[in-house]
Amino acid sequence: MRRFLVLLLLAGGLCSCATGRYGRGAESRDIEALPGFEGIIEAVEYPSGEKQLSERRMIVYLPKDYYRDTLRRYPVLYLFHGARGNEKTWIDSANVFHRLDSLRADGKANDFILVMPNMNRYFSDKEYNNGHALRAMRSFWLQNGEMERHFAQDVVRFTDQRYRTVAEKSGRAIAGMSNGGLQALYLSATYPQAFGYVGLFSPYAEPTFAAQYHRDIYGSLWGKMEDQFADPPAFYGIYIGKTDFFHPHIRLFERKMTRKGYPHELILAEGGHEWYNWIDFYDDFVQRVFQ
Repeated sequence: MRRFLVLLLLAGGLCSCATGRYGRGAESRDIEALPGFEGIIEAVEYPSGEKQLSERRMIVYLPKDYYRDTLRRYPVLYLFHGARGNEKTWIDSANVFHRLDSLRADGKANDFILVMPNMNRYFSDKEYNNGHALRAMRSFWLQNGEMERHFAQDVVRFTDQRYRTVAEKSGRAIAGMSNGGLQALYLSATYPQAFGYVGLFSPYAEPTFAAQYHRDIYGSLWGKMEDQFADPPAFYGIYIGKTDFFHPHIRLFERKMTRKGYPHELILAEGGHEWYNWIDFYDDFVQRVFQ
C-alpha cells in the first residue's frame, strides 16, 4: 500500500519533472548555432539498435580545444533528462553549457565531453518526430527498458567510436534527474564496470509500472549493486531535497546502502522536486567527477 501511494505521488510529480520549452526538439543546425559558449556544440544523430527506430539524436558539448589538441582524450559525462524532457531539456531549463563554462573558468571543473541523449521510449520513426518530448504520464507508464537495453552500444559505444574518449570506467560518469535518475541508477548497476561516477538527482529507486517487468534492466537491483560495489565507483552521489516527495523513499534506500557498506554520499538540499535543486545538484556533481 505504501508503495502504491508513493507511485501515485510519482505520477503527479512527474508533471513538473522537465518543463522544456519545445514540444519537439529544435533542428540540429539551430542547436549547433546557439551563441555565447566556450565549447563546441554538436547535435549528433546515431543509429538505433531498437527495431522500431532507425536513429536517435544526442547533444554533445565538447571542450573548446577538442579539435585543436588532437592527441588528447577526454572523459565523458552522460546526463539524462526526466519525464516531459528530451535531449535539449538541460539546455532549456538549466543553461547547462554556461554553467559548465563558468565552473571551468573558475577552475572548479575539469574538461570532459558532455553527452545528453534522448531517453524516451518511442514506437516508430514517425512517432519519434525529431525527438519530441513526451507527456509526463506517457513517459512514465510506457518506460519498459527498451532504450536502456540498447544504451551501452547505441550511445556509449558510439560515443567512444566517434570521439576521443577515455573508454574505461574511470573515464565515464552517468547522472540524471527524476526519471533520468532512475535510469542512471539502474544502468550503472546493470553495467558495473562501465561508470566510475554516478549522480542520482531526486531519483526514485523502484522501477516504474512497465519497467518492472523487464528484469534484464529493471530487476535484481541489490544483486547488481553487490557486483557494482565489489569495485565501487569513485563517487556515488544521491541528491535529494528535504521536501521532495521522493525524500522518505530515498532515505530508506540510502540507509540500506549504508547497512551494506556501499560507499556513497547523501547530499540534502532545501526544497523539493524542482529545477533550482537539479541545477545545484548538477553544479556539485561536475565538480566531483574526473578529479
